[in-house]
Amino acid sequence: MKKRQKKLTGLLLAMSMVLTLLAGCGSSNTTNNAAPPEATKENTPTATTEATTEVKASGLEGKVVFWSMWSSTEPQAKVIESAVAEFKAANPEVEVDLKFTGRDILKLIKPALDGGEQIDIWEADPGSPAGIQGMKDYVMKLDDLLAEPSIGMEGKSVKDSMIPSLLSWIQSLSIKYGLEEGIYSIPQQPYAVLFFYNKEVYEKAGITKAPATWDEFLADAEKIKAAGSAPLTFDDAYRDLFIGSYLANAMGADWVSQLVQDKTGEMWNDPIILQFAKDMANLNAKGFFSNKIAGSKYPAAQQDLVLGGSAAYLNGTWLPNEVLATSGPDFKWGTFQFPDVPNGNGKGGKQGLIFGSQGMFINKSSKNAEAAFELIKHIVSKQIQEKMAKDALAIPATIDSEWPAMLAEAEAAFLNAKENMPWGGGIGDGGDFTLATIVPTFMELITGKLKPEEFGPKLSAEAKKFYAGK
Repeated sequence: MKKRQKKLTGLLLAMSMVLTLLAGCGSSNTTNNAAPPEATKENTPTATTEATTEVKASGLEGKVVFWSMWSSTEPQAKVIESAVAEFKAANPEVEVDLKFTGRDILKLIKPALDGGEQIDIWEADPGSPAGIQGMKDYVMKLDDLLAEPSIGMEGKSVKDSMIPSLLSWIQSLSIKYGLEEGIYSIPQQPYAVLFFYNKEVYEKAGITKAPATWDEFLADAEKIKAAGSAPLTFDDAYRDLFIGSYLANAMGADWVSQLVQDKTGEMWNDPIILQFAKDMANLNAKGFFSNKIAGSKYPAAQQDLVLGGSAAYLNGTWLPNEVLATSGPDFKWGTFQFPDVPNGNGKGGKQGLIFGSQGMFINKSSKNAEAAFELIKHIVSKQIQEKMAKDALAIPATIDSEWPAMLAEAEAAFLNAKENMPWGGGIGDGGDFTLATIVPTFMELITGKLKPEEFGPKLSAEAKKFYAGK
């Protein structure tokens, strides 16, 4: 253990020297952006020589294969590429094979590992089929490694350098999916689901404060509609979010999860379901939904939002980055949590928030896990996380790190959340029943094809049919 600690200390010193020198090169040349890592290596022979000497002493060597979930053209991929290049410059005896699979990693990673392909690190949402949920035969428990010193945050371990709620959430997944309790993924690229709104549209309507309650939400909607914009929009990719968020705010995510898996169908007769149905019908009757909502296909709604056609959209903190080409850097973003719904059971409200992160996993069969973890440590260092925030408008996974200005209002909700809610506030737990039955029935409701009084009974009957024999 002491030998390993000595090696790691050497590595940290080497990386710190290289990073300091690289930063120095960037700050001394005010006419250029940061030089590509290879060019920096060539232009700083002293730094490279020193780093090489230190790294050889660390003993890290061999090949690390890293599959990333980003496409090579995405800004997140560019930051990871630069981080890997810095790591390779500081660790010349380590070969890093970096592959950008895009979102296809969801279907590619398991067959590749089942087939024995060398993959030391992969990246995915810990709650997804490519994460702890579907890959529990391959994930390495990382608790001991997380106790090692972080990079760039003196006196803190890797664990202590990261946002605590993310690690708690990942640990909870180990229990949920039947693993020994622990942390099996290193978070990065955190996200939260909130209403994103166009501040210029709100200001034009005379609204200076985001709504906190359902009544305030409705009052603001009247003003926005009068000012010429649709108060609310969403598209086919996020319809479930709106349903689940309303119900979870009223009753809590556990209740929603039970609702969508209720084999008896009786929970669909709860009074809150009728209240939900009436509220949705009211939004439709008052013209508060975008008139494009029935056929809106992703990403049409988010484009409508930034172009001013609609005012608010329930989505994730990735939204400003996704629409940056249309919105531009000066777009005035605002965010607020789902407004408090009346007549709930006291288990909802703003204490819960749909949040999570992407994560990096180490294959427990990796023959180079030590180098793999050192690479991950570099990617989740304070310097790289802040670069991710600056270049990719992503939330940094490290504490005491500056968030992108566009997400400034999301920061308070994220950091104050006391309860992690699953996707859609639990509605995702209904799987095919949610996608094939609840969402289409919801669309019938909000387009006036189904009366509010018919919504609960219809889903009650459908639940009995769907779960019959299961």
